[in-house]
Amino acid sequence: MTTKFKAILALILALCMILPVAACGEESDGVSSSDDATGAMAESTDSTEEAASEDSSSEESKEESMEYDPVLTADPLNYKYMKGTWLYQYTNEGLFKTGGKQRPEADYRKKVEKICENLQRDGYNTIFLQVRGHGDSFYPSEVSPPTTYVVDSYTDTFDYDPLKIFCEVAKEYKLSLHAWINPYRLLTAGQMANVPETYRIGKWYREKNGDYVVQGPDGRYYCNPAYDEVQQLVIDGVMELCQNYDIAGIHMDDYFYISIEDEAEDLAFDQKAYDLLYDGLAEDNLENRKAWRRQNVNTLVQKLFAKVHEYNPDMLFGISPGGNIDNNQTGYLCADVKTWCSTPGYVDYIAPQVYWSFSHSWNKARFNICTNNWANMVTCEDVRLIVGIGLYRAVEPTQSSSDPDWFKRKDNIKRMLNFVYNHEGATGFIMFSYESMYNVVTGAYNPAISTEQGKFLPLLKQEPQI
Repeated sequence: MTTKFKAILALILALCMILPVAACGEESDGVSSSDDATGAMAESTDSTEEAASEDSSSEESKEESMEYDPVLTADPLNYKYMKGTWLYQYTNEGLFKTGGKQRPEADYRKKVEKICENLQRDGYNTIFLQVRGHGDSFYPSEVSPPTTYVVDSYTDTFDYDPLKIFCEVAKEYKLSLHAWINPYRLLTAGQMANVPETYRIGKWYREKNGDYVVQGPDGRYYCNPAYDEVQQLVIDGVMELCQNYDIAGIHMDDYFYISIEDEAEDLAFDQKAYDLLYDGLAEDNLENRKAWRRQNVNTLVQKLFAKVHEYNPDMLFGISPGGNIDNNQTGYLCADVKTWCSTPGYVDYIAPQVYWSFSHSWNKARFNICTNNWANMVTCEDVRLIVGIGLYRAVEPTQSSSDPDWFKRKDNIKRMLNFVYNHEGATGFIMFSYESMYNVVTGAYNPAISTEQGKFLPLLKQEPQI
């Protein structure tokens, strides 16, 4: 081995001895690598927290300049300010059926897309779709018979599920969809006779006629709200909707107890149930009977609210009573709206149908006064006021001495929207109805309200901030 080669080899060996010591130099000071890692992590955390603090203050300043976020809950979709419309069964038959049969699925989907396109374009954000109007169902149900507004008879089956499609399309257009039900109103005698016994109302018609189901003076049958079994039928129908469909909430309308002018006939409506179930000491007269009826309705409302929120706390449950407070509270409807508006656990919102103009001859019916009276009743912070507006009144209005503005003026809806937008107690409105503004089949605007619409449409497209 040459001297030069030995020198090179010695140099390499020396380097090999030095490098491991340098690589493990931290341990030579008696500090473990794990302690050092913790220290490094602490330094990293401190610097991250400082950065996060800077980001937070930056985010706060961003939030101050951000635009108003209209979303109340994302899943299900609900809005802080509700701009809704009712889709009504009586004028929707052309949507679901053609030629006496259920409309072909692809054609139906296109028409639903047009409905949603119209609403989104014109500033609406919420749809109230009637899915049960007479104890029947606009979707495949194990609780209620299929409606003849969609199929031919109460024994038919659906070719496809129209409600499922409506839910899908509404979601694509970022529209909140609420399932609108009538809790008690049923079919006529002839129709009830054709409902199979496999459905509870068909069975009750045959076995509990005059008790669980009672015929009113109008010839139509109604469920008797006094019985637990009847209340359970309504609950089962609601839960079927909540569990099977992508809906944002459950909506009940203004039909509770019915109007019967003769007092004796009125008392006879639920006499059997009263004799069986009432355990109080009050004298049996109409005033006390109404108090008992109000409690029956309240019991169902509480149960529905609890069940809906037990299933999904973010779903909404609300009621749209008639605008006349007296008819609800002390009149034949027996709808205890004062309790619903002032007490938690009944409704998320109340949507009174204030379908009169600003000039009604009865002071309490005037749009501004009636709306204010409802707002004054809403004292529970968990309850929202959504104002029902009678758009249908602007379609071919008749001359009326009691409510002349619908005939005389063409800016009623604009004035109502302005009033509601500027009302500190209101967080939305619902127009009755979609079919007053659009043709449900073609999607075209209704020419009958073109003048009125030209005035309120720009306002409708605005996004109020609350």
